[in-house]
Amino acid sequence: MAIKKLSELDDYKLTNSEQDCRGWRVVNASGTQIGTVREMLVDEERERVTEVVLDSGVHIPVNEISLRDGKVVAANSYIVGASGTTAGSTG
Repeated sequence: MAIKKLSELDDYKLTNSEQDCRGWRVVNASGTQIGTVREMLVDEERERVTEVVLDSGVHIPVNEISLRDGKVVAANSYIVGASGTTAGSTG
């Protein structure tokens, strides 16, 4: 599996350009902001986006997010930690 940053793939185009969420705020299901999307990761072999990377460096699989009203909503397992960084649960 060859994973690349979307920003590094000059010839890759999203099927729906409105799904390019780089720079969008990321909130959890209760509306608390947990970061901003810095990058999107693409599996070149499967030709699909697999994860978003937040400004904190946290990776969130695309099956754990939804795009709503110009923001990314992450599943409840993504919370703001005591240090202000974002973490995903392991359970």
